[in-house]
Amino acid sequence: MDNSISVIEGNTFMVSDVLGDVVPGTHHGLFYSDTRFLSGFTLRLDGALPLAMTSGSLDAAHARFYATNSAGPTLSQGQVTLVRDRYVCGGLHEDITLVNYGSQALEATLTLKFAADFADVFEVRGGGQIEKVGAVAVKPVEDRQLTFTYRRAEFVRSTVVVFSEPPTILGDEASFAINLAPKETWQGCVSIYPVVDRKRIAITCAPEHNVPTDEAGVDEDLPFAAGHANYANDEDRSANDFVLRAPALLTDDATLRFAYDRAVRDLAALRLKVDGVHRVPAAGLPWYMAMFGRDSAITALQTLALGPEPAVDTLRALAAYQSRRHDHFRDEEPGKIPHEIRLGELASLGQIPHSRYYGTADATPLFLILLSETYRWTGDASLVKELLPNAEAALRWIDTDGDADGDGYVEYARKSLHGLVNQGWKDSPDSICFADGTLAEGPIALVEVQGYVYDAKARLAELYQALGLTERAEELRAQAQVLKRRFNQDFWMPGEDLFALALDGHKRQVDSITSNPGHCLWSGIVDEDKAALMARRLVEPDLFSGWGVRTMSARMAAYNPISYHNGSVWPHDNSLIAAGLTRYGFHEEANRIVTALLDASAHLPNHRLPELFAGYPRTSGGFPVECLGANSPQAWSAGAVVLLLQTILGLAPHQDHMTWHDTADVAEIRWFGVPIGGRRTDVTCSRARESALV
Repeated sequence: MDNSISVIEGNTFMVSDVLGDVVPGTHHGLFYSDTRFLSGFTLRLDGALPLAMTSGSLDAAHARFYATNSAGPTLSQGQVTLVRDRYVCGGLHEDITLVNYGSQALEATLTLKFAADFADVFEVRGGGQIEKVGAVAVKPVEDRQLTFTYRRAEFVRSTVVVFSEPPTILGDEASFAINLAPKETWQGCVSIYPVVDRKRIAITCAPEHNVPTDEAGVDEDLPFAAGHANYANDEDRSANDFVLRAPALLTDDATLRFAYDRAVRDLAALRLKVDGVHRVPAAGLPWYMAMFGRDSAITALQTLALGPEPAVDTLRALAAYQSRRHDHFRDEEPGKIPHEIRLGELASLGQIPHSRYYGTADATPLFLILLSETYRWTGDASLVKELLPNAEAALRWIDTDGDADGDGYVEYARKSLHGLVNQGWKDSPDSICFADGTLAEGPIALVEVQGYVYDAKARLAELYQALGLTERAEELRAQAQVLKRRFNQDFWMPGEDLFALALDGHKRQVDSITSNPGHCLWSGIVDEDKAALMARRLVEPDLFSGWGVRTMSARMAAYNPISYHNGSVWPHDNSLIAAGLTRYGFHEEANRIVTALLDASAHLPNHRLPELFAGYPRTSGGFPVECLGANSPQAWSAGAVVLLLQTILGLAPHQDHMTWHDTADVAEIRWFGVPIGGRRTDVTCSRARESALV
């Protein structure tokens, strides 16, 4: 792994090395809404690189870095302790502390060097040299402020650096003269503000005693409006508030407890503000800090037991971006739910379609499933009525553009030259292939998408019935049953006891053995006789690594345990499979998956399940192997832990109450304050006495 240290809160995140430095020419930086506002931020003492000691995250938005000095003409090695305390929320605030532990007085120069390339996150992710068309201007303001500004057409961004003490500013460097007697301490701080659309983004979480005066050193000619654009209003809850409101878990299983606590904190940090209104789960750090239709919907589905707010906000945000037109550049069709919403330069200026990109086959049925599941947890019929026009538009897309050839299955085929070739959750170019490794040609009807469509229609029938719209409910129920019957005939591979990955453009089964059919258990589209065969098949050694179900069987030609989608293990994938196995009553197989993932979390940094990890068999080593470049934290991996807990307990919501049965061999679980139907419920599972729902 690259040993980077990340801090994150909502729309802002920062990646640095173990010294706290943002090293130019790397993937490091301070990012806000898909733009890198700092591409360089280095600290030197008398021109020398400090020696790193220990660093790490205290919580998602706060990191601390300890270092000391190397030997120099006037310094003995280890004479100085240097501490950098870093906070992100809106902007960046950093406290810098130097302590002279030497026996002699210290005279030294501390230098901070900054750079801002305003690169789009797509440019940073692509690697290589970043060449910007617009020019970056550097401007010192009075004696406590440094400003970088980038202009290209109507895309204007600035970075404002404010110092607590006046430094000597030369170009992009700020220097401080440090004079300390033995055992004396020097403290200073720097606040860094992104400026978007002429509004400076406020820093909302720094220690008050260190924050510079609100308008200290501000030049009226700077390209932002007077005052701060504080995206955190009175109704906007902090990440810490989210954690405090989440249901508390007490259990004798330390692995489960640590994984749950980490997941809740990660979910709190990954809440993205969309259009200044809705808090939606961003997909993951660092490359997917955006609203993704699929990822945000699945995360919201996984985590309704923590509270309905993320699900409600996700539904409303996705509905706001639901398509109303055809646009091949964006793979856009009426009624379709978006795949990805980006705010960086490339998207804003139309070089890529991602300001509103719709290249996904599954986000639309997942939107409908989320609407239904939210109703099951809340009983809120008013929300259903509010979003009913969006639901109808989504259903129309499923039956028209989503099924362009009218064969009854939702397919995808890229129309945009800038779009994704594959448009399911396994969206890498080589992920949809036959058992011999040959790539499938589209249009592609993915196995799990048909399950989502079945579930969406069955659930919508339930909602229409609740609203008294019986005729529409019966129509959707009949459509779902027809789809289920045809699906079990057309996708089933009798010799493999599993469904095919997909049907290709010639309606042939794409016969790779993959994890995708496991989602169909979660959706309920699988016939009972086939479910028993699937349950056994999913935990056979070629698919089940011992740490989880692999994305692809080790027997397939394209299998690679460290590939993105062809042999790795994805926690969110496994959480849906485990939930599906429980739905059909296969608790033993579900518990094998639950236990494997929780065991993996105990070996991974910070007890955190990342986006994915390698599919190497557990017997070959005592720990799961991390994959290079995997996003961490990842929202639906954090959400997986919550869904695994729900699976252990067998919780099922019914508007105003829950049914449940514990299925795992855990001596005691107490989950306090689980929200259902507008009230909080305590769930207790104890082997010493009967389980209880209070």
